Amino acid sequence: MWKNPLVSDVYEPGSTWKLITTSAALEEGVTTPEDRYYDSGGIQVSNTVLHCWDRAGHGSQTLVEAVGNSCNTVQVQLGLKIGKEKYYNYLDMFGITDITHVDLPAETTAIIKDEKSLQDVDLATMSFGQSIAPTPIQLLTAACAIGNDGVLMKPRIVSKLTDSEGKVVKEYKTEKVRKVISAKTASEMKKIMEYVVEEGGGGNAAVEGYRIGGKTGTADKVVNGRYTKDTYSSFLGMAPMDDPRLAILVVVDSPKGSQYGSSTAAPIAGNFLESALTYLEITPNYEEGDENYTSSKVVYVPKVKGLTYNEAVAELKAEGLDYVVCPEGGPKENFKVVDQFPKAGASVKKGTAVYIYRE
Repeated sequence: MWKNPLVSDVYEPGSTWKLITTSAALEEGVTTPEDRYYDSGGIQVSNTVLHCWDRAGHGSQTLVEAVGNSCNTVQVQLGLKIGKEKYYNYLDMFGITDITHVDLPAETTAIIKDEKSLQDVDLATMSFGQSIAPTPIQLLTAACAIGNDGVLMKPRIVSKLTDSEGKVVKEYKTEKVRKVISAKTASEMKKIMEYVVEEGGGGNAAVEGYRIGGKTGTADKVVNGRYTKDTYSSFLGMAPMDDPRLAILVVVDSPKGSQYGSSTAAPIAGNFLESALTYLEITPNYEEGDENYTSSKVVYVPKVKGLTYNEAVAELKAEGLDYVVCPEGGPKENFKVVDQFPKAGASVKKGTAVYIYRE
């Protein structure tokens, strides 16, 4: 009854893992964002040919474009250049070889092949997220190091506990684990993640007015020791990329129809991020001159706190905004608005629902 998939289940992450391999490669100096690679659709490692998901190949591309294209063959080259010993050092550094020690019961460890018996083909497949199986909390925690300028943090469930009067009873402070990558590498990775959403396969996670970054993933599931046609499809991302406040991992287990993370998990992440960023009162930024987000589609939320219900509704409708009364279910008498969300002055799209609160 206590099993929590976040900490108790492991899964092969697929291409979301490319954020880890690419981070390690940049940190080790075996590549740069501008380096070019050629993908013919496959690459031979020892006596095995490993294929990209697009067997036609992606042709000539920069590292940034390769991550945006989710190109397996480039990740294979990066993993082999890093080498087995250093690659496993990064698994340690990113916390994949240990539990996160999050305050939840029954946390388990990742399934990782023994380093001593690892062959080149194993390292190659590991580099693009197969033949390694972390827990979701391990992968999300590792990725958060990118958003934290290269510092791995111990995950928390809550920041503080308060009593019925709002006084802090206990506080859980942030805890740094170790420095994993440099701030320079973290900055490069954030730009790559943003490119994936803006130009690559993560476009369905985009949110108007916000800088979103991430990586999609689609991994074949292992059943009875063999890969099947069933998949885990996922999206790993964060926002806003200029100052990350949120990280999200969506994993769709055995999707029907489309199996790609770009079409199954990314839209879920986008919906969540849009609501969460608004909840955190992070104002969207609509660039002037952008034909998709003209000033006619963007309005500032008026101040309705302190007004009567009828006055508030009139103000919101005048700006082209919708509204929701909280708590719901009661009669809509002419009550006084005691609070609102988004707050006054927030920049939102016309048609956005403003929550108005009564006592």
